[in-house]
Amino acid sequence: MKRSPELTPLSREHHQSLRLANHCLHTAAASDKEKCIALCRHILSIFDEELDRHFHNEEASICSVTAAMQGKIHNLGAQLVQEHEKMRTMAAGMQQGDCDKLAAFGRLLKDHTRLEERELFPLVEEQFSSRQLEQVKKQSLASPG
Repeated sequence: MKRSPELTPLSREHHQSLRLANHCLHTAAASDKEKCIALCRHILSIFDEELDRHFHNEEASICSVTAAMQGKIHNLGAQLVQEHEKMRTMAAGMQQGDCDKLAAFGRLLKDHTRLEERELFPLVEEQFSSRQLEQVKKQSLASPG
């Protein structure tokens, strides 16, 4: 999908998120406790530097603008912030390597990422000013992953 240059860094990170989400879903479906534990530990080891950093970048650049807007873009921004919070909570609860928790995390991460790419980003490209889009890019480049 063609993406504006300002959103390209976040979209690249979304590709990685989808890969991780699918890995979570496949690992959980296999019900191999040791593999679930290993993947949960991996997620915990990268969460702050990769996923949560990405969430904070979106919240500071995109969601801070959508909060002041009206309509679908406002509602999507609010929903995505709530989902970020839910994933933070879910990740914190993955200490035991529970396959069910891993699957739930994977489903939410996958659905969340697709919603951003398919619904939010097209609205951002359409409704954000050039200056606002540049701020999104600047924020995402200021905190490389």
